[in-house]
Amino acid sequence: MNVSIRNAIISDIPSIKSILSQYILETELVEDNIDQFIVAKNRGRIVGCACLDTGAGVVELRSIAVLPGWKNKGLGRRLLETLEQRAKGMTGRIYVRTTARGFFEKMGFRALDNSQKPVLWQDCAECDRFDVCMQVPMVLELR
Repeated sequence: MNVSIRNAIISDIPSIKSILSQYILETELVEDNIDQFIVAKNRGRIVGCACLDTGAGVVELRSIAVLPGWKNKGLGRRLLETLEQRAKGMTGRIYVRTTARGFFEKMGFRALDNSQKPVLWQDCAECDRFDVCMQVPMVLELR
């Protein structure tokens, strides 16, 4: 697999949004956070992306996704490991809110009680769909 991972640039925005939209992930804030994204590229085509959001008081992994044809090839792990190395200089833990609990458990994350969501994330505290939210809060302790 000949894939390179690099920091995202403005011209990557359409490709990032296209990948995220395939999984019904938020695309509205990509422009504002492009400097926090990384992308995986194969033969000039972006095949995956991830974001390490450091702006809300917690370091949160967001928007990690790969094109369907690139699933189960270790690319999600590579994206995560790249951002994990970046986070080590900033914090002792990375948080994620996800519906892909199994993937993150394989990567070493542990699930938190749902009651931690409004404590960690202001948008969860203010959300009118909190009671029906399917996202599991998880944490990875960095070593």
